[in-house]
Amino acid sequence: MADETEETKAEERLEQAETEEHAEQEEPEASEESNGNRGPADGPASLESQDEPRADAEQGDGPEDGDEADAEQGTELQDDTEPADDSKKNDEPTEPVTEPATEPVSPQQRIIDTAQRAAQAGTASVTEGVSAVRELSAARRAHATAFRELETLERDTKRLAEQLEHRRDVESNYERIVKVQTAEIEDAGRALERARVRRANLESQLEGKNNELKRLKEANSQKMAPSRKLMEQAKDALAKAERAQAEARRALKNAQAQADEATASRDSKLQAAKRAADTASAKLARQQDQLTEMRRDPSAGAKGLSQASSSVAAALAQLENARENVARVNQETGQAVQIAQTHLYTQRKSLEEAETDLAQARAREEELRGAYDAKRSEADEQESAVSSKTSELKESLEQARDDEAGARGRGQAAQAALEEARDIHAHPELTDELSERCQESRARTEEQRRLVERLAAEERTVRERTQRTRKVFYALVAAAVVIVLLAILLAFG
Repeated sequence: MADETEETKAEERLEQAETEEHAEQEEPEASEESNGNRGPADGPASLESQDEPRADAEQGDGPEDGDEADAEQGTELQDDTEPADDSKKNDEPTEPVTEPATEPVSPQQRIIDTAQRAAQAGTASVTEGVSAVRELSAARRAHATAFRELETLERDTKRLAEQLEHRRDVESNYERIVKVQTAEIEDAGRALERARVRRANLESQLEGKNNELKRLKEANSQKMAPSRKLMEQAKDALAKAERAQAEARRALKNAQAQADEATASRDSKLQAAKRAADTASAKLARQQDQLTEMRRDPSAGAKGLSQASSSVAAALAQLENARENVARVNQETGQAVQIAQTHLYTQRKSLEEAETDLAQARAREEELRGAYDAKRSEADEQESAVSSKTSELKESLEQARDDEAGARGRGQAAQAALEEARDIHAHPELTDELSERCQESRARTEEQRRLVERLAAEERTVRERTQRTRKVFYALVAAAVVIVLLAILLAFG
């Protein structure tokens, strides 16, 4: 498998190289001369173009031993590096001679020089490898093309044989086919007529049921109209009662807040008035005590007693005013509280009435809705029964239409088979002509099969004969790729 994969890849590279070679042959001669000194990196196409005569001369023999090829390459490399004649050393003057300075050679240049010498040494192997790959590729293409043509011929032969067998079978059973297909046509006609009658009957029944369902829905709608109207009115009354109850609840809440506020205001004002009265009473007591002490004192003058008496009278008047203010505040705030309590009582009664109305409206709505739902359920059952019958009729109608289509198809198929049998019976010369074509196709197929077998054997022979040459070629190509990669790594590393 690995060898076949390598062979396939090499064939693809070879076809690409051939395309480049054809393009180079169309260039001017000046361009060819300028490209004549290219190295091994130029690919197999350039090597083949340089050593074509040598490859043609050595194609039959090829390399017999890989060690000999390695030895030849090593000899050529050694000859390039060692001196050709040792006698020159003896002829050198004894006096020291100053050797000219040489520029150092970079590792990249040494690798490239080594690759060039190796490529020159392996040119023959590369040329033979290219030729071997080309030969194997041509053999494989020829085999594949012939095999595809064989498959086409086999399909055509099989098709012609089936047609011939069919015509002969029809011809040998012509009388029976005519009898059977004629009876099939008559039976299909009767079945078609029955299906048509049944379909028409079912269509009429379905139309009647659809009309019945339509009339039933209209009658139920009219029968339920009063109940629906009462239910809708009760629903509106219930909604109105719910809104009234909500408003009464909000009014009661506001009245309660007002009553609480009036009570709190009464308490605060009354307490303030009582505190003022208590202050005035305490002041009056102090003034009276002072007046009593002054009267007991013989040294007190008339003027002092007069002023003390005036203070007592003023305090007494202030106390009377304070007590009158307490009574007035108590009366005023008491009236406000009474009014708020009366309003709260009224709103509480209104809420009770609203809740009573709401309960009655809800009961009425539930009663009417239950009556309507009962009538609606009864109407739905009636309509469902008719609708179910309609669905059954639709299914039966679809089956009748399928039966009609099946009977029509049977009749058409029988008619087509009868016409084909009559045509085959009326033209026996076409059967003879088809038989001759079938024999010719079998002969061409057998001839093509022998060709495919011969090309397959030739492909195996070429594969076995060129196996060693192709392996050497693949090894040289891989080595050249490795050398180029090393040179690139050293150059950019």
